[in-house]
Amino acid sequence: MNSSVVDWVAYHARSRPDAIAMRMLETGETRSWSELEARVARLAGAFREQLGLAPGTRVALLSDGDMRVLEVQFACIRAELVFVPLNFRLTPAELVDICRRAETEFVIGDRSWEGAVRQIASATTLRDPVIWGGEDDGYEALLAAADPMPPRQTMSADEIVHILFTSGSTAAPKAAIGTLGALQWQAFNQAGASRVAEEGAHVLTPLPLFHAGGLNSLTNPVLYYGGSVTIATRFDPDAVCQYMGNPANGVTHIALVPVMYTLIAAAPSFASGDFSRLKVAILAGGRLSTDLQESWANKGVHFSPQYGGTETGPSVTALPASRRDKARAGSCGLPVMNAEIRLVDDEGHDVPTGASGEIWVRGPAITAGYIGRERALDFTGNWFRTGDVARADEDGFYYIVDRKKDMYKSGGENVSSAEVEEILATHPNIADVAVIGVAHEKWGETGLAVIVARRMPAPDLVELRRHCEGRLARYKQPGRIEVVEALPRNVTGKIAKENLRARFGGTATA
Repeated sequence: MNSSVVDWVAYHARSRPDAIAMRMLETGETRSWSELEARVARLAGAFREQLGLAPGTRVALLSDGDMRVLEVQFACIRAELVFVPLNFRLTPAELVDICRRAETEFVIGDRSWEGAVRQIASATTLRDPVIWGGEDDGYEALLAAADPMPPRQTMSADEIVHILFTSGSTAAPKAAIGTLGALQWQAFNQAGASRVAEEGAHVLTPLPLFHAGGLNSLTNPVLYYGGSVTIATRFDPDAVCQYMGNPANGVTHIALVPVMYTLIAAAPSFASGDFSRLKVAILAGGRLSTDLQESWANKGVHFSPQYGGTETGPSVTALPASRRDKARAGSCGLPVMNAEIRLVDDEGHDVPTGASGEIWVRGPAITAGYIGRERALDFTGNWFRTGDVARADEDGFYYIVDRKKDMYKSGGENVSSAEVEEILATHPNIADVAVIGVAHEKWGETGLAVIVARRMPAPDLVELRRHCEGRLARYKQPGRIEVVEALPRNVTGKIAKENLRARFGGTATA
């Protein structure tokens, strides 16, 4: 893609300097576009001049939800650095591992994660980290001493600006490359699908900003068009409900996973909430029950399901809230404007209408590939093979059927069965193990560990979770256990997980 992208922070600072770009839900602290520009310019200058970070340096960040996360992102873009937001739900050991694989050279974070930030820095870089918050605020001191870096006149769409980690079908998370052009095209796609370009667009973002859903689904697209973002430090269902349910706050957009909508609907303030200003409520990562959809519909909220992933922008398909007939049938919508989809069989041939096939997608918002991984493992030509399985109806609407990759979603987060199995297999009393996703009332899915014990009594769930502590994030740890004499295997010796799903009620839908 041989094109350039404008520095949209600088653009909106000129065109709407006093408009609010960002605010914090809990404190009400704000950044106008002119304030954001001043801070981004100084941070970019500090990165390049004071810290001596060369173009292409990968900057890791570990933080709760905070406006400074976006300041770091935009400063990295201006200074030609690569932003690597880290999942605070991972253990320090997991974070060190992914930072090594991403070859990060500098770490920044907030005071609440100082221990982990310093552990990452000592294990992966030769530099001291920068910490914000508290009396000794290194971040603010860095800004105060820096000379501002002006916006670049030319920024290539092919510049790498993000590395976002996502669990895949292998044991280790994969590092998806995000370009500046991909960010722009995601904004274009959401302008058509989700009305983010309309004047007064205001997205509430309680999803973590290390997550593609929190960072790129609506937050960056709304900011691209000069709208406003309210960030929650952490997800508090009642606080989110009170804020979006107050029309004076003017929340027009939100994007959440099913468990979050479920928890909001159970919040004390839901009954009195007025959601009349809400234009778009994206539902991603699963489906809500009919009863919950009706609860929201009674409040005037009709969901817009979308399908996608970290590697795909994330938006690949979107369903308008007006197509309630398709929503009731379970559709995730039509392709967004700048994405093409194929459904193919195991030989790479397109399947007929109504038949299930693996989703292949291409378009300018798709990842350029993964760090440290051959492109051919995930692409056929320019087509990205998602590993998800879907069907399309005669009207061209898509329906997720299954996941070809051996994964499940717990609380909207992808979990690799292989990663969990690798840790469980090191338990001294486990001879064999398989992990599958099973339904969970609160989290959507959880992991079921099916184990073969070396001797009786077999380990129980408490013992298994204790074994995982410090090695796996808690959302990855199994929520159920079953003990069997032997695991079923196919003719090639691989575990026949379809048999386990049939026996123990494993989930098969995305």
